[in-house]
Amino acid sequence: MYLSKDIPKWIMDRYYPKFKATGERQGWWNIADSVVAGISGGPDSVALLWMLVSLWRGKVIVAHFEHGIRGRESIEDAVFVRDLAFSFQCPFFMESVPVPQLRQKGEGIEEAARRLRYEFLEKIRSENKAACIAVGHHNDDLVETVLFNVIRGTGLRGLQGIPEKRGYIVRPLIDFTRREIIDLLEGLSVNWREDSTNVDTNYARNKIRLQLIPLLEREYNPKIRKHIAFLSRQAFETANLLENEAAKINGLVGIKPLPYTKALWDRKALRSLNLPALQIAECLRKQQRDMHLTTLSSDRTELLLKLIKDKINWRFQWEGKVEVCGDKNFIAWLDWDVNDRLIDVPIDLESRPSGTFSWNGWEISWELLEGKFTQSKFGTHQCRLIIDNQESAVIRVMSAIKARKTFGWNLEFMSWWAKRGWPIFILSCKMWWVPIYGEGKGKNVIWPSSRAVQIKAHYQKDERM
Repeated sequence: MYLSKDIPKWIMDRYYPKFKATGERQGWWNIADSVVAGISGGPDSVALLWMLVSLWRGKVIVAHFEHGIRGRESIEDAVFVRDLAFSFQCPFFMESVPVPQLRQKGEGIEEAARRLRYEFLEKIRSENKAACIAVGHHNDDLVETVLFNVIRGTGLRGLQGIPEKRGYIVRPLIDFTRREIIDLLEGLSVNWREDSTNVDTNYARNKIRLQLIPLLEREYNPKIRKHIAFLSRQAFETANLLENEAAKINGLVGIKPLPYTKALWDRKALRSLNLPALQIAECLRKQQRDMHLTTLSSDRTELLLKLIKDKINWRFQWEGKVEVCGDKNFIAWLDWDVNDRLIDVPIDLESRPSGTFSWNGWEISWELLEGKFTQSKFGTHQCRLIIDNQESAVIRVMSAIKARKTFGWNLEFMSWWAKRGWPIFILSCKMWWVPIYGEGKGKNVIWPSSRAVQIKAHYQKDERM
């Protein structure tokens, strides 16, 4: 087996410049830290390991994920990779996982294997403080992924195919074709393992590789791979431009989240920008990525765009308990963890002149004050309500929706989605205050009195305020 001290000239001429250029572009070529190489034993990963060890000067850690799908064949792959790592004098880590038993609901075997493999690789990277994780995807994989995404209907972003770098993941072979990889290994007399499932056309990707692409090359254009790879680069550059623009727009329309919201847009500000639907859709996708939500299908994205454009009050379930809700002022992403019960807490100030309690994520405190007060004072998080000496000093704390049902108040200043769990403080059924929204009905009303109650309400769940 060739090592770096005796590399043939044909490799230095044909492979080294492209490999180095890719490494410099991806940012790992000149690093001093180690790299974790995800090695399956197939030709792509074996070529990746050989190039990293022979053409790069850094330390390489070999990591193999044994997925338990192909029985004895999988075990033989693991033994092969272990011996390969030892021959290159590389540290070796392996994990055996019964992927079929660990699939999540609605997850296919391929998807589960991919998720668990990357979790394993990230664990090895983190434990060894490696700079990145190198995997063996090449240019043909890129082309196949673009076609696969077109068939699935993933839109412009799907045309990017496989990103050459994402987070800690890098793909040093992304500019090499499968033919170049096989030529390299055959020229070096290096062995590799063949995955028997790679010829099973029950898998969509195999069908694309073995049937669709050869048909396109034979019947339509022999340079179809090259053209699709070029389209992928164009899509990548366009998607980056759209994402950068979306980040700017989201910065303009995004405002500090209110309690119970994960994210909040100023709907009037969004409307004033008069953006085309394509751009709003990209802003929604940027918000989705920032919040680590699942990607919406094209049909569901169009539905959400229609709600934003045509409806005033609406709700849209994104995933699980996460919903997007709209009213005339806001577009809010909410995680419905609010108590559904119509909570009503009475506080008798005569027997309890001060105290603190928690209510739906709020930390609420009150204190009975003695003195001469002539005006009620309100703030975003606190207020002072004057107590009429002719009435009993009882405060009721209830949700806005409960107050609407009890007193008939429409509370139009509040978003409809906020009324479900927002506290309202009511003194003797006359004076009331809503935190955050501020002033309430008692502003500038003179109440000659010798007593008042000072209330503070701070939303502390997730510290969103």
